[in-house]
Formats: sequence, structure tokens, C-alpha cells
Amino acid sequence: MKKRLLSILLVATMCLSLCACKGKTEVGPENDTKEESTEDSYSYNISALLSKDNNMDEILLQGFSDALTDYIGDEHFTITTSYATEETPSDVIAADAVKANSDMIFTTGKSTLSAAADATETIPIVATDIIDFKGALRIASLNGKSWDKTTGRNITGVSSKPSIVDQVSLMIEATKDLQTVGILFSPEDTDAIYQNEIFEAYLDQAGIPWKEYLIPATVTATGHEEPQNSTALSASKYVAFSAKEGMDNEVISLDDNPLFGLNSPSSTRVALVSDFWTGPKTVAKSSTDDAEPEADDSTKATKNESDDIESEITLESRIKEACSECSAIYVPYESMLTDQMDVIGSIAEDEDVVVVAGDTNIGQHSLVTLFMDPYSLGYAAGKKAVRVFNGDDISTIKIGYGDTDECIKLYNGQIAEAFDIEFPKSFNEFEEFLSTYTYGSNTTRFSFN
Repeated sequence: MKKRLLSILLVATMCLSLCACKGKTEVGPENDTKEESTEDSYSYNISALLSKDNNMDEILLQGFSDALTDYIGDEHFTITTSYATEETPSDVIAADAVKANSDMIFTTGKSTLSAAADATETIPIVATDIIDFKGALRIASLNGKSWDKTTGRNITGVSSKPSIVDQVSLMIEATKDLQTVGILFSPEDTDAIYQNEIFEAYLDQAGIPWKEYLIPATVTATGHEEPQNSTALSASKYVAFSAKEGMDNEVISLDDNPLFGLNSPSSTRVALVSDFWTGPKTVAKSSTDDAEPEADDSTKATKNESDDIESEITLESRIKEACSECSAIYVPYESMLTDQMDVIGSIAEDEDVVVVAGDTNIGQHSLVTLFMDPYSLGYAAGKKAVRVFNGDDISTIKIGYGDTDECIKLYNGQIAEAFDIEFPKSFNEFEEFLSTYTYGSNTTRFSFN
């Protein structure tokens, strides 16, 4: 009887085990063939407004699109791309994006961001290729408090500002005898001034003297059509809206109208000099230099008078002045001086002065630069867009920055040879690297697998 009872229990246990195993097999991934629900059939309509029809903006857009594909699937969004041109300026394409009832607007560059911000306060805007979001959006500091990196409105994004502390380190590493630093300063270029002042703050921390040299941008760089002397240097009515991160940008009014003040675009920005500046760099004299006659008083007076006449100073003479006083020169990211870099770089090379460039366009005429893949900035912006689509409040999503770990140190082989400098393996040769690099190859992409 006991044996029969045990047999019955054993058979029952086996039956239960078989049923359990059968249940697990049915719900396995390979058998999960349920149809897409109505909740998964959504599609977002995104308007991409590009400030320039160039390779960089296309790469930024590709990174943005790939992030959306990775996180929500390419079947769930469509992107309509528009370019700002003379025929269709930024405000026109921004207005068209609003009329099209876009679910989101993606912008590259300051002009399209500003236009989109003016066109809508409700449609989410995700922006990149912006150096200074705070300045571009006129975000005021309240009671001197540091900015928390949120816009407080329908805008977020990823800044293209490079790692300036890494640029300072790059200059120190690439300059054999770094005594003084020249900061090229274009009063029309608020984004460059913003970067310059951060660069200068890091130099101050390191106790390295610096001096600014005023060089106006050309008509081509500024986009101004009014006639101007392209060779003479003169003061400008422009000034940086903001300086170092976290500074109070309160406008000091000149009249009853707060729009015109000491920190407004109508104010004058003059060249500054470091508190550590005690004089130009020291250059070892050759034996022939010892015999150089000293100018008499009348010659000195004439020279001093000519130095005071700013309108007679040319680009070439200003760069030679900077090279005679400084061991290295800094030109920031996307500077308006880019179209004058062939002259600047040539003189610096002749004078054996290191030029540190903020981007690869300037890097063509510089000894060293840091490269950051624009694809990674676009991809990071795409991740911000995914957060918005997932329900996060865009007004509280902080502005992001590029991953400094992805920065690649480049040197110009031709200039390095002229300077008789050999760079370690941590550097890549400029032309060799850019001719073989695949954009996006260093970006870690998301995958569900």
C-alpha cells in the first residue's frame, strides 16, 4: 500500500513539473510575437534648423538622428531639415517649423536657436553648436547666484564649448619655454571673448602672465555689409555679453534704458592685461644683437607717437607685436579670426611662437589643437530629446557639455618640423588623423541587445 501511494505521488509530481516547463517555453523571447499596440505606433515630427549648410552641421544632425534611432527607433520619428541662407534666413525657417506643428525643433548654431526661441515658447527646442547658452538666450543671474545650467523655458541642449582647461594644459605641454601668453581679441566676437576670459582665469591660477591683442574680424566673418578698412585696427562698439561661467551678468545702465549699458552690445570692449604681466618674454640675445645702436630721443618720441595711433596698426604689425612679447598665442573655438589665420599662423611660425587653436579649422595654421567629434555632440543632444519625449520637463533639463575624455590632441607636422619639436604618441598628426578618422567612431551608442 505504501509503495502504491509513493508511485501515485511520484507520477503527480512529474506531471506538475512537465506543466511548469511547458509554461516557461511559451513565454520565452523566441515565442513573443505579440502585435504592436496602438501606443507604439506614434511618430514625432521634428524640424531640424541648421545655421550652415556644411559638413559639421550635417554630422551634428546625424549624431542627433542616430541617438533617436537607438533609443526610440527610426520608425517613431521623421526629421525635416532646413538650412538658413540669405534667401531663407533663420527667422523664416523657424516660423515655418512652427506653422508645421512640429513636435520638436532641433537647431545648430546661434542664429537658428535665437530664431526658434523667438518663434515659439511651447514647442520643445533642443540645440547644439552653441558655445555660451547663457549669453545666447540672455539668461540673467539672479542675486549674483551661479547659473544652474537650466533655461527655465522650452529649451535645452548641448554646448560645443571645448574643454578650456585642457587647452591650457595643451599650451603648457607644447611650449618649450612658456613665459607669457598672447590672447587674440576681436571685439566683435562675443563667443571668443567668453572663451578668452575663461582661458585667462586658468592662466591666472597657474600664475602665467597674459595680454590681449585687439584684432577686428573681417566683414566676411561678422556678416556686416557696411564698409570698413580691412587692414587698420580700431576700437569696436561690441562687448561680450557674458564672461566667466557663474559671473553676474547684470547690466549697468548708462541711461534710463537698461538695454544700453556697460555690459550691453553697445558698450566698448578694450584689450586687457594680466595682473601678473611685468613685461614681454625674455629672449636670449645673439652676439650681433649686442651691437645694435640705441635710438635717440627724437626717434623714441616718433615711435611712441606712432604707437598711440591705433588706426595705423595693421594685422601684420599687431601679430608681430604679440609674437615679440609672448611665448605662445591662443585663438579660441570658432573664432571670427579664422579667415585671417593664414597670416597669423605664418607670422607666428616665422617668429617661432606656438599657436594653440580652438578647433581644426584654425588648427590648419597652428602648432596644436584639441579635436572633439561633432557627432558626439549631436548624439548627446539626441539623448536630451529622448528625455523630453519620455516626459521630462525640458525647462529643468540641464545644458550638457562634450565628453572631455573623447578629446584628441593633434599637432601640425609641418610646423612641428620647422620648430624642431617631436611630439609623444599621445598626439596625432593633424593631416593624417583627419584624413582617416570616421566621425562617430569614438561615440558609445546605446543598444537594447
